[in-house]
Formats: sequence, C-alpha cells, structure tokens
Amino acid sequence: MIAPSFACRAVAPKGQTRRSRLPARIRAFVEADIPDVALVHRAAFRRFGGPGRASYHDYFVRVFLDNPAGRGPISSLVHEEHDGRITGFIGLVPRRVAIGARHYQAAVSSQFIVDPASHVGLVALRLAKAYLEGPQDLSIADEANEVSRTIWEGLGGVTASLLSLYWTRPLRPARMAMSYLRERRGFAPIAAAARPFASVADTLAVRLPGSQFRQVAPAAAAEALCPRTVIAHAPELCGAAALRVEYDDHTFQWLLDRAAGQTPDGRLLSAVVKNGSTILGWYIAHLDRDGGADVAQLMASRSSIDEVLDHLFYHAWQQGAVSVTGRMEPRFMQALSDKYCLFHRRGPWVLIKAKKPELLHAFQTGAASFSRFDGEWSLRYQS
Repeated sequence: MIAPSFACRAVAPKGQTRRSRLPARIRAFVEADIPDVALVHRAAFRRFGGPGRASYHDYFVRVFLDNPAGRGPISSLVHEEHDGRITGFIGLVPRRVAIGARHYQAAVSSQFIVDPASHVGLVALRLAKAYLEGPQDLSIADEANEVSRTIWEGLGGVTASLLSLYWTRPLRPARMAMSYLRERRGFAPIAAAARPFASVADTLAVRLPGSQFRQVAPAAAAEALCPRTVIAHAPELCGAAALRVEYDDHTFQWLLDRAAGQTPDGRLLSAVVKNGSTILGWYIAHLDRDGGADVAQLMASRSSIDEVLDHLFYHAWQQGAVSVTGRMEPRFMQALSDKYCLFHRRGPWVLIKAKKPELLHAFQTGAASFSRFDGEWSLRYQS
C-alpha cells in the first residue's frame, strides 16, 4: 500500500526532544532525516512489524537522493517544527519533458505524509504550496485521491480528467467476475464454489469462433525491451506535437528494474513489438498473483496500436492473466474500444500545475504521452 500523492495520513505523535525558538519551516530533505521520515511512514501504514531501518534507508536514498534522474534545483521537502520534529514529507523526482524541439523541467511527487500531532491542514498546505511554487515548469501528482485533488485545485492546479480514466480488457471473463465477488463481503464463498465452473466457462469463451474473448497468436514479432529502443523511437511514436518524457539509458533502465521488483510474487511483462525491422511500439505491465495485469506504459502510433494491443493481450493471456488494466491515453481510445475494453473512473486522479500554457494545453487536450511508468508507479516503496 502506497500513500497517494498529497494524501494526509494519521501517525502517532512523536515526543519532543529538543527546543528551539526558530519558527516551523519547509526545507530540503537530507539523508539525516531518513530515520524520522521512516517512522512517520511506518506508523502511517501500520508497518510496526515490517521492514527495518536498512530497508527504509535504502529506499529513500535510492529514490529521492540518488535517483539517476538527478535533483538539480528540485529536492524532496520536509516540514520541520520549531523544536526540530519533522511533521511532514513529500518526495520529489525530476523528469525532463519535451514538445517537439522545446524542452521543459517537470517534477513528480510521491510519498506525501503528515503527522497529525501538528496542525495537519497547515502542514499539508505549506508542503503543497512549496512544491507547486518550485522551479519546475510542470508539477505532476498522478496517484492522487480526492483529498489531494481538493488541495491541489485550491492552489491553482488542475485535474487532467482524460488521463484519469482507466480501461480494462477482460481475458478470462468468468474468473474476472469471480475476483470481483471475492472482494465483496458475503460473496467470497460463492466465488470459491463457482471457481471450477468459471474455468470451464473461460475455456469455452476463448475457443468459440467469433467470441470477443478468443485469443489468436499475433502476427507481429517481439523482442526484449531495452532503453536504446525507447530513446530512439519514442519521439516518432508519440508524434511531434505531443508532450513526452525524455530519458537517458541509465534512468530508463533504473525505472525498468524498479518496475520488475514491484512485488516479490509478481512478474514483469514487457516487449518491443515489430513488423520486420519496423518498431511498432512496446509495452510494460506487471502481472500480480491474482491474474491482474497492470499496464505501466503502452507506446505506439495511431496506426500501430492495434498490433501492439494484440500482442499485449495475447502475451498476458498466455501468462495466465484474467484481465489487463491501464490508464487512458486519449489517442488510443478508439482502438481500445474496438478491442472490447471497458472504461471506468475508479483509479487515482492525475493532477498537474503548469507554468507554460503549452504544457497545460497538452494535458487538457489529451496530447500528453505521460504514462504511469513515468510517474509515481515506479517510485513506490517496495518492502
């Protein structure tokens, strides 16, 4: 469980150990702060019997201090009280984005926690305001809840409504329905009893001619995903007018490694889809133990998205997935609809604040290729 950006979490009060006449302040997060921030994180998520200090130290250093994307003028922030207590934290990671030949500095937020022993609303507001008034051209929170959305919009930010939609492609519809029943009180026994029948129904669904759940091996070939391919082909697949994230080899590989380690019992599904020597696109998804494939990045052009989706769905189905879910990219909406995907608004919100009108326009019109892989998804705490 990961704290949504700007979600205030209740934690136990921390005893005062020293006094100071200095006023409360927002300052840059440093390595010496990790023990205090880790205590807040543990209490917020009731991880009292969970990982030790070494795990937290490694996470905060790797993600927020030694991130290969660098820091420059953008640093994670802490709220320090007059007596030296840390009562709030927000992690910030830089991203380089581009529209055509124009380049901009962006920042993605993650892990926003506030100590309720302080004035929670005031601390949250100060941290949020400090973040949004930072030196970056574009501020992004892409795993935000309703509380986050209210704070953000109150400070002049906006919700990227199109990018806050989600789609789901059922692959084994009966087992998918059973998974929903298991999550609802009182229906778990029914789901368990119906499981054998669900397997039979799914077997028939994928074999019947004309069935929308029928899976056929795709014509396109595939190869392993590598940073060089992404860097070379992302601009042409996104389109010249679209906003895109720019990576170097090291940063992309670092994110790919973190994606592979999202959970110890899951596995990464990724591939570059090709037609001969032509790159059609690629995908990165995480398959959990319950059969849900969660798409972190889906890259293709408008003309090649069908082949990339076919390969993704078939690959996920082969690996035992019951469904594939991803965040909406408006330019792919028709293709997703044609592939019998279901659209819904049950995930977190994507929030932005842009200092340049062209950046705001890109998100509001759906001309931004900003995936979950580019945002907080790859920055989550992995215990």
